[in-house]
Amino acid sequence: MTGRLRRADHAHEVARRIRRVLAGERPDGLLVAEHAHDATGDLDADGWQGTMNYAGFTRPVWSWLRGPEVRLPFLGVPAEVPRIGGGDAVATMRAFSSLVSWRALTHSWSILGSHDTARIRTVCGGDPALVEVAAGLMFTLPGTPMVFAGDEIGLEGAWGEDSRRTMPWDRPERWDHGTFGVYRDLVALRRSEPALRHGGLRWLHVSEDAVVYVREHAGERLLVLAARAAHRPVRLPLAARSAVPVYGGAETALSADGTVTLPADGPALHIWRLT
Repeated sequence: MTGRLRRADHAHEVARRIRRVLAGERPDGLLVAEHAHDATGDLDADGWQGTMNYAGFTRPVWSWLRGPEVRLPFLGVPAEVPRIGGGDAVATMRAFSSLVSWRALTHSWSILGSHDTARIRTVCGGDPALVEVAAGLMFTLPGTPMVFAGDEIGLEGAWGEDSRRTMPWDRPERWDHGTFGVYRDLVALRRSEPALRHGGLRWLHVSEDAVVYVREHAGERLLVLAARAAHRPVRLPLAARSAVPVYGGAETALSADGTVTLPADGPALHIWRLT
């Protein structure tokens, strides 16, 4: 909204000026804009280097993982959060990423919620297993993970103000320690794996309840399976010698020709290193 009022639109001019000042003060600085809808027209214009990625991440993830009985407003839109299949969710992500540079996509925040939205635990109907899947997408897809304080301990909230409940820093009995462990493990995994921070992305399988993709970087390949529910086993020709679990602990059935059969449980998040 900066620099925009009725027919006046100076947003890009303002962004470029701020960017020049920032570069003069901090050459390694990063300028990220708050943006509540489709930011593709405002990126890659020598101004904002990234945005809060509601359009290309939050909306499709919410719509795929929304609890079946959950009814919530959809990020300021006068309609409820829909419930869509994995195909539509991935199509939305790919449509957004096709309209911005890789640099803008990876600099943008992958967020599961903010102080202006419902919390992901509430979106998922209170199911910690679905929250784990959501967090897994945030930490393993391209983008910069941004955790809204409290999501990592299972706080709930149905709208912006409701999500701003007092953080129970000194009341650990109110924390979901299982969810806290999930976040800690995923943070550690992302920090230790260059492919998750810098690697490319290839989608390998998409169905209503499961999506599979590979993050690749300098000879390293990580295979990610995210499932919102139990599904038919996924078989993929990967030409790999081995698939070693690095998250989730599930073994895979690897045939002599390199075809891998992935587990069919859900909700679940599994990650393997391919060699």
